[in-house]
Amino acid sequence: MERVLLLSMGFGSGHNAAAKALQLQFDTQPDVEVVMVDLLDFIPKSFHPLLQSGYHRMLTKFPLFYHYLYDWTYQSSVIRYVSSELIEKVGWTIRRRFNQMLKEFHPTRIVTTHPFGLLLLPSRWCRIPTVGVVTDYELHPIWMGRLPDVLCVPKKLADRKKLDRLHFQVGTRVVETGLPIHKKYYEETSTRIARVKLGLPVDRPVILVMGGGDGHGPIPALVEQLQKMPQFQFVIFTGSNDCLREELIQENWGEHIRIEGFRTDLHDWMSAADLLITKPGGVTISEAIAKKLPMLLFEAIPGQEEANKQYLLYHRVAYELQWNRIPNQIEQLFSSRLSIEQMNRSFDQISPHHAAKLIMQETLQLSKPEVFRYLT
Repeated sequence: MERVLLLSMGFGSGHNAAAKALQLQFDTQPDVEVVMVDLLDFIPKSFHPLLQSGYHRMLTKFPLFYHYLYDWTYQSSVIRYVSSELIEKVGWTIRRRFNQMLKEFHPTRIVTTHPFGLLLLPSRWCRIPTVGVVTDYELHPIWMGRLPDVLCVPKKLADRKKLDRLHFQVGTRVVETGLPIHKKYYEETSTRIARVKLGLPVDRPVILVMGGGDGHGPIPALVEQLQKMPQFQFVIFTGSNDCLREELIQENWGEHIRIEGFRTDLHDWMSAADLLITKPGGVTISEAIAKKLPMLLFEAIPGQEEANKQYLLYHRVAYELQWNRIPNQIEQLFSSRLSIEQMNRSFDQISPHHAAKLIMQETLQLSKPEVFRYLT
């Protein structure tokens, strides 16, 4: 029996969400045992909350500093080397528990949705076939710190010649699988059926508004602008941010503004919608790409979300939200529907087909090195 270890690090929700989607896919195989591990759980409990809160505080309070930190590791090979060495040395806080888990589970294959998963992997276990899964729409050089056997990336992330050259230079095979999401986002559901199911009007455009899983961003200010447009049906998702949800519910926005909290059926809402207004988080936009749902993007966090935004703009499946003319911008998009239809057609070149299934197949077809077979 194959034993697949899925590694993640829960900085933000994207890495864990991708790992969970992969876990569901591997669970469909009767001869595969799979375990998912968030490496942050191995960090002492007294330090873990400080690490998490510090990361989120840096994103919200000091985005410029995060931007510089991200760019430094991107542009400077020296800083990447120092960062990789530092990550490996800091790994002592989790090394004992990590080693114990590896000995008990004894994986035959390792898949990681975060580059730190490979950097923290004890060298003895590097003989196992490894797969890296990129969860944003750029290939950050930190992945080069310790390369997997196969690196799974979004479609059309780079020119095919560039990806082949990377394989020639470092030996890692790069496969354009797309980002792993729940298989429900690949199901085709008619717009009308989805709207009837969700109690949405069938005779006017439906626009979804999302601020990420935690409901980040200037959602109240955005809703004030959308209130002026009763000819559209807006659905505002606040995620796990209950305070924001209560704040919005208390206002009398009108029946064309619907407030929703955390939902597990977002695939149905995306089937029902004509447009998504969102922050460009990796998971959300991957789900929208699978549903071929055009997007308006606001407040990208410097770093990976900025890269996500540029990817979507380059492939012409999204526009950047213009805060000084939101009503006019939305009306222009729907006035002739040409812009919406053009974006719908542009999805064909970047929309993956069951990315999690492709990644699973790539993982299981990797051959094991002879030395590893001997050890097992």
